[in-house]
Amino acid sequence: MTQRNIVLVTYDSLRADHCGYMGYERNTTPYLDQMASEGVGFPNAIAPASRTNPSMAGTFTGEPMVARDRVADPSHSRRHLGRHGTLAEDLTEQGYATGAFNPNAYASRHYGFNRGFDHFEDFLFSTDKYQKVFQKHLSDSTIYTLVRNFRNYLRREEAFKTWDRYIDEIEEWVHTQSEPFFLWIFSLDTHFPHLTPRKYREWSSLFEQYYYNWRCNQLIDELDPNLSDREIRKIIDIYDDSIRFGDVLLYELQERLAEFDPVYVVFGDHGEAFGERDIYGHFYPSLYEENIHVPLVVSEPIDSDEDFSRPISLTQIPSIVNHFTERDTQPRLDTWTVATDYDGRTDRNLIAVRTKTAKQIACWQNGQQIMTETYNLEGRMIEETPVAEESALQACLQPVVQRRHNHETEVLSIQSSVASLN
Repeated sequence: MTQRNIVLVTYDSLRADHCGYMGYERNTTPYLDQMASEGVGFPNAIAPASRTNPSMAGTFTGEPMVARDRVADPSHSRRHLGRHGTLAEDLTEQGYATGAFNPNAYASRHYGFNRGFDHFEDFLFSTDKYQKVFQKHLSDSTIYTLVRNFRNYLRREEAFKTWDRYIDEIEEWVHTQSEPFFLWIFSLDTHFPHLTPRKYREWSSLFEQYYYNWRCNQLIDELDPNLSDREIRKIIDIYDDSIRFGDVLLYELQERLAEFDPVYVVFGDHGEAFGERDIYGHFYPSLYEENIHVPLVVSEPIDSDEDFSRPISLTQIPSIVNHFTERDTQPRLDTWTVATDYDGRTDRNLIAVRTKTAKQIACWQNGQQIMTETYNLEGRMIEETPVAEESALQACLQPVVQRRHNHETEVLSIQSSVASLN
């Protein structure tokens, strides 16, 4: 099979139900929708976790990451990426030139995501110095973080770096590579803060953009935020404007890279909550649909007998990419897919099993199962009322959740034993 050029585009915090090809009433994603109409738009793509670091570690290796921590310790993802190998390493072995442009600190070289890339631009300064600064940011001095974020905003750096600030670098890199090439672009445009240039704002004003970003900042890590319906609507307005702006990146890439005829694989690394269950954002681990149901679009048809409406995990992205390389693999769509996340502050382990029409979420705390919720989705974009605990649906999904919990417990036990020997 001829090796195709591949462009992987990741949008941070992009939930499926705010994309046009998924039926959203606003015209937020016209270029993504066009790709879906010409290729494949997966309606039931599920992120392996609700935050960037564990989600992308699972996506790049094809194996969900298991770690009893949030994300402050970079050794977890480094170890996971090293143990399982990455998509970039695989493509390098196949003769691809590999490059990445990624302003997201949680998927940066600090966390080991540069493995396998010939060129990895995360827009950070020297690794040793950055590690010290970033660890200070994570451990948090409120004044320090405020000053650092203000500096980054003025310079449009790190979380404030929009795609138009580095697309020229992307184009230059592509034109200096031999083919085939693999290019990974991580867009933070859809992540808070939602800073949309004037000409792309459709649903919010400049004042509303700044005011409601300020309100969003107040809600980070807050449970049960006190938000009125108007505030939620206005926050969604600035979020949708940021999606509209981020979507233009796909147009620019198609225009600038047309001569290379690449295959585009586009997806969200996780979603974003807007108070659906008294949670805002994705900073507090949650496996409800608003946090893990994401868009996944391939710009060209996939030669497969699979039913693309079945659930698919982002851990299948390496198989999707390799479908267009000499490996010619087939993505696997299962009867169910699994997502998992962990909150180190409260020792809460979350596991979700998602089928095409149903879902079960279970929670363990301090080793004890404290919650099980089962939902009949029936075409809904978010969960509503859980089914009765004694229902046949809950009984059907419970063994799958339990097996996943047993697996993670075993992996963590092995990790702990290995660590004690070092």
